Parts: sequence; C-alpha cells; structure tokens
Amino acid sequence: MPEHDDTNRYLVSYADMVTLLVGVFVVLSTTFRADADRYRELARAAAALFGTAHSSDTNSRGSMPIEAALARLSPTDVEHDSTTFRCILADEVLFERGSSRLSDDAERALADLASVLRSGSAAITVDGHTDAVPPRNGLTNLALSAERAAVVASALARNGVPERRLVVRGFGASKPIAADSASPKNRRVEILIAFDH
Repeated sequence: MPEHDDTNRYLVSYADMVTLLVGVFVVLSTTFRADADRYRELARAAAALFGTAHSSDTNSRGSMPIEAALARLSPTDVEHDSTTFRCILADEVLFERGSSRLSDDAERALADLASVLRSGSAAITVDGHTDAVPPRNGLTNLALSAERAAVVASALARNGVPERRLVVRGFGASKPIAADSASPKNRRVEILIAFDH
C-alpha cells in the first residue's frame, strides 16, 4: 500500500483561507463604493430640493443655504442627518409675549427660510407645543399650540412655499422636553424638513 505524502496538506487550508479573505475584501469594497455613491446621490438630491446646487447660483438668487436660514431662527437647536433638518424654536424667539403674532425678526428669518425651500419638494411639518400652564387668553393649550404652528406655516406660505408641502400640528402640553411640565422650555415650535432620497 503506497504511503501518502502529508507534508503539503496545509496548502489546502491556506488556499481556502486566502479565498475567504478575497471574498471578504470584495464584499467590503462593494459595500463602501455603494455607500459613497448613495451619499453623493443624497447630497445631489438635497441640493436640488433645497435649491442650493451651486453656491454662485445661491448668492445670485439672494437665497441662503438651509443651515444658515435655520440658524437665524435658532442658532443652537438645529439638528440634521442625511434626510431631515429639525429646528426647535422657543416661543420667545418667534412671538410677541403672550400672543401668536410673529416678531419682526422672526418674520424676516422665516422669509429667508422660505426663499431656500420654495423651489424644492421637501415636506415641511410645523409642530406647536406649550407648557402645562393654561393660557390667559382663554384658549386651550392645544388650540394655542396649533395656532402658533399655523402662524409659522402661514409665514412660509406667504413667502412662496406651496401650501401642499406644509403640515401643521398642535400638541399642546402632551410632548414636553423638560422634566417640569410647566417649564418655559416646553413652549416651542418645531420645524421638520424632510426630503426623499
């Protein structure tokens, strides 16, 4: 019976390991390339939807990037990811004390925001919130939150954002962001801007 030469058996295992490593690298490189392409596509979509495709065009039209427009409304409470922008506005930033009338500064800032958004197709949701203290003007918290959200949405619509892209919601005191339900921090309007990718 002939003897088998077992000295080269490790080559089979080595070849299997190399094949697996090559497969892993192929999968990883494909994944990274797809992600890079996806992010470039998202960036192009955002630029097209928000009208900021070229900085020279933006300046010549007199509009401004969305981040700058939101920062004029609230310099610290702007969050965004690849598909949405969210801005939290304290009621004292937007409204005259105890009313739903926009301040002059808020009117100007919302006009700037509208100039960025009017030519795109982004969906814009405006949410009103209050604290748990009953308003003095006879309204309920729910009605006051909806009224303030509607005033902000109306300012955007007056400045060219199509009404079909605007959604207004009033939550009253049902979604506080501060532990104390009576905290003034809970009196706010949130603007959520979402685009398809």
